[in-house]
Amino acid sequence: MIEPAILISENLLEQEEKAHQETQEQLESQKNIIAEKKQQLTRIKNQIETILPEINSSLAT
Repeated sequence: MIEPAILISENLLEQEEKAHQETQEQLESQKNIIAEKKQQLTRIKNQIETILPEINSSLAT
């Protein structure tokens, strides 16, 4: 009677550990995606800041 209960508890703990590990991996993946998107947005912002003065200069003349 006790052995099946121990086995069930061990299985539940293993499942919980696996779910936790998968969650950690998903979070790490999402952090990497966010970092990549942030870099892309920073590059776009820099490009806009470079082009905008040229456009304003052209419009002023």
